[in-house]
Amino acid sequence: MTFAKTVKNELITIPISHTEMLAEFSAFLNLGCEFHIENSQKMIDFLTKNPTVTKRFLLLTKTLYQSETILLKKDQQMFTKKPLIILRLTTQIDKIILEHGYLEDPIENARMITNTKEEKKAFLRGAFLVTGSINDPKTAEYHLEIFSNKKEEIIFIQWLMNDFNLNARITKRRNGYIAYLKDAESISDFIQLLGATNAVFKFEDSRIKRDFNNSINRIMNCEIANEKKSVIASQEQLNDIKLINKYYIGGELDLKTTQAIDLRKKYPEANLRELTEIFEKEYGETISKSGLNHRFGKIKKIADGIREGRKK
Repeated sequence: MTFAKTVKNELITIPISHTEMLAEFSAFLNLGCEFHIENSQKMIDFLTKNPTVTKRFLLLTKTLYQSETILLKKDQQMFTKKPLIILRLTTQIDKIILEHGYLEDPIENARMITNTKEEKKAFLRGAFLVTGSINDPKTAEYHLEIFSNKKEEIIFIQWLMNDFNLNARITKRRNGYIAYLKDAESISDFIQLLGATNAVFKFEDSRIKRDFNNSINRIMNCEIANEKKSVIASQEQLNDIKLINKYYIGGELDLKTTQAIDLRKKYPEANLRELTEIFEKEYGETISKSGLNHRFGKIKKIADGIREGRKK
């Protein structure tokens, strides 16, 4: 089961008041229904591929309007596995059209029936049930969207979402528009305000696990990168020391430089931090990483001088 379906399965179980039902029904009507006339009979078809969402619309329809319904199924194209479910309303059509301004200005009517926070949540709940989708929080990208093929509808949905400070944005798709959220916190807040509490827990659990794994991976990658740098630096220092041992003719090296050379030769795989600890045990003195690094810098300077001299 996809995470989006998990959320929707929980949303359809939420009990709501009469005014909230009207707001949720309005979202179903605007985003998922088609009006048509056959043999002089007016009909409204609700179209979806989700049987669970169909049950919710059927409940709203029977509770609010006692409309008679017919359930139909229509096979889709070859590459679409799920059949299209059509819930056809055959009575109370005029009442529905009148109450929701369906053939005139349905969005203005939707504004009028979403006065309270709960009614706004109900409309958003219906909109998400009809055309909403959400990425599984285990995937690489957080994304939640609600689709409409009408610009005025998606602007209204964005306005409702942003009334809850969600910072929803709009973008155009090939066959319509979407209002969408991209950050995890806003998506979690949206699921919460719709009423899917259990889904929020699942989302946050997956989010925490994902963020934890990402942190571990960053730490491991950082450690690997540092280890690689240490190996490269150690090999360069050994090459410098080999060159000095073979060609240096500038007289006896000072004690600090000799100590650094001896230390690196004896412990070729040790990193700078480990060498400072070994230095204290070997010579009974403390030295910082920057102090030891300064000595290796001096060794490199001597080796570079030898290289320049051999070029002439």
